Amino acid sequence: MKRVRAAASLALLLAAAWAGVWLIQRAVRVDRGQVDGARLLDAVMVRVRDSYVDSVDTERMWELATVGLLDELGDPNSTYLTPERLERLERTAANSYVGVGLQVDVRDGWVTVTQPRPGSPAERAGILAGDKLVEVDGRSMDGWTVEEARRAFRGPPGSALALTVERGSARDARLRFTLERAELVNRSVSRAAVLEGGVGYVAIVTFSDSTETELVAVIDSLRAAGARSLILDLRGNPGGLLAQGVRVADLFLGSGQRIVSTQGRVPQANAVYTDSTPERWPGLLVSVLVNHLTASAAEIVAGALQDHDRALIVGRATYGKGSAQAIYRLENGAAISLTNARWVTPLGRSIEYPAEDETRLADAPPDRPRFRTAMGRTVLGGGGIVPDVATVDSIAELGERRFAIELGDRVRDFRDLARGIAERHAKAGDVVDTLFAAPAAWRDELYRALERSGIVVSIVTFDEARGMVDRTLGVEAVRAAFGSAAVPRWIARTDPTIVRAAEALRRARSARDVLSVD
Repeated sequence: MKRVRAAASLALLLAAAWAGVWLIQRAVRVDRGQVDGARLLDAVMVRVRDSYVDSVDTERMWELATVGLLDELGDPNSTYLTPERLERLERTAANSYVGVGLQVDVRDGWVTVTQPRPGSPAERAGILAGDKLVEVDGRSMDGWTVEEARRAFRGPPGSALALTVERGSARDARLRFTLERAELVNRSVSRAAVLEGGVGYVAIVTFSDSTETELVAVIDSLRAAGARSLILDLRGNPGGLLAQGVRVADLFLGSGQRIVSTQGRVPQANAVYTDSTPERWPGLLVSVLVNHLTASAAEIVAGALQDHDRALIVGRATYGKGSAQAIYRLENGAAISLTNARWVTPLGRSIEYPAEDETRLADAPPDRPRFRTAMGRTVLGGGGIVPDVATVDSIAELGERRFAIELGDRVRDFRDLARGIAERHAKAGDVVDTLFAAPAAWRDELYRALERSGIVVSIVTFDEARGMVDRTLGVEAVRAAFGSAAVPRWIARTDPTIVRAAEALRRARSARDVLSVD
């Protein structure tokens, strides 16, 4: 059974963009052996255009034919990217973007600010959450979508953007701002803290150009603050640049140790990546957290550290996005993402799950291939990275996986909307303490916001994923009310996976102790 095409979401689309092989071609060329097939398709299209009983949109027909061709590969990562989807993919994949730093939602028919990004041109100018955007560069924004607004916000660095907003209930209370667009950096490391017992905690949300640099600085600072061990949280990390995944793994491994290899049909797709530098923090005890949304480069890191007995892997089996894609541009401004290689861990485990497997869970089936590490531990192959210590709620996992599939490439929009709702309630004084749990009414509010933004998710799937939705709302509420410093501790106290990993690290005196945990 084929996975829904939108499964290229979160883990798949981002990983396709960042797979480490970003090939840009002016057009796809057709070789001589394909001429007969091309003529056949062209003849059919001409006959449909000229003779079908109703008029047809031939451009749309060609697009659907392309989608159908790629569908037949049975590979959710080989897909057609419309110009709009490609643009959104490139923006998401970029380490930085040019804009004014506004996160927005549609409320009562108007684009409304949910949060100005800290330190952005919008925040410096004084734009506030709740401001209604009524004009941009002299044009009315009545009825605009979020995507239309975002396109208007973008432009060359240093260029001006004129915004008119309504603040408060009075329609005549209009304020005018002139903002200068600037380059804004997307951070890879989202949270860091020293937890009880000297356990350092770092969450990496993506692998971009700056991930290694950010991570080194953060871990060095945690060690200076007393961290004697480390939790590296890769849950929900969709991956990113292959090179950055390799470099992060390199930080924890010794010179000459294999990190990952790629295997493809053409010679240039085959490569072996090995550690090139000494271990940066020798003796640092490490646990890596993963789940069903950990994918791509994040799986490379987890797999390498598990194969070399360097870290205890805790959580749920990972997504199994173990393939590299090349992105080929087409003449119409669209592109195709085409799988050209698969990734294999140091012990030879394939990370890729079979494309037809939609309901894989952290519980490993008995027929998985088994591999032995240098310490004699058994690790499982067969797709994804299976944790050493499983913390699983299978029903919740399936719901969250379906939710991710239905969100598609709108995951960041979902997070922005959740952040906006949480900040509005925090500003109203609804967040009472650092262990705050979001009420069900907030979840309902978020679902309505998704609908207004044109993000189609079934109410059944949304309800199945309520655990993830509530966690997202809760963490953003604590961040808004008590600051970013309160977030890791909120997570550490309320997250059973972090609690399990932290207990193992506190009890251990050596890497063997950590890996011997029951």
